[in-house]
Amino acid sequence: MNAKEEKMADTYPKFDIRKYIKKYGELNYRKDVPENICKNYKYKIPDDLILFWREHGIGTWLNGKFQFCIPAYYSGIVDILFSGDQDIIPEKTHIVGYSAFGDLLIWNEDLQTCEVNLPESTMSIGMWDFDEFNSHCAPLEPLISRIGSSFDYPTQNKHYKSLFSESLAEVGEVTFGKCYGFFPALALGGSPS
Repeated sequence: MNAKEEKMADTYPKFDIRKYIKKYGELNYRKDVPENICKNYKYKIPDDLILFWREHGIGTWLNGKFQFCIPAYYSGIVDILFSGDQDIIPEKTHIVGYSAFGDLLIWNEDLQTCEVNLPESTMSIGMWDFDEFNSHCAPLEPLISRIGSSFDYPTQNKHYKSLFSESLAEVGEVTFGKCYGFFPALALGGSPS
């Protein structure tokens, strides 16, 4: 077994998100994740994400449509969203990525995956078989597999198939650590155009 096969054996191959490098390409604006950060998140987030960080770092995918991030940099957002929530404890909740429009991909150590759509003020929590997986081994892959087709808000502009393609053409690619925004916010009556 070579070193790469050994690393693959550290996670469930079916759920290994590193395979999406072939589908979506290498990350843009790539940054390495220091080993001490990887170790700090062991048993807090899925093992396959830590392996992905070690091999590919963090950065943007698909012209900025989605980006991986270091959760600690966004803990303030988690505190704002979940402070006082009896079910979602902020200290066990980690933003691991977000879309060009601020849709958050969150990992909770107890509830596992959670998606928060900030533009529309909605949240969804996936249901997994907690008996089959430990929290740090549960699959993040089903969410990553949808990145290519997710986060495409409809647009009023007939020249573009989605708000993302319109924003990309009009404003340009979102760089690392940035996202497009709406003013006023969609949840407050703003328009996605």
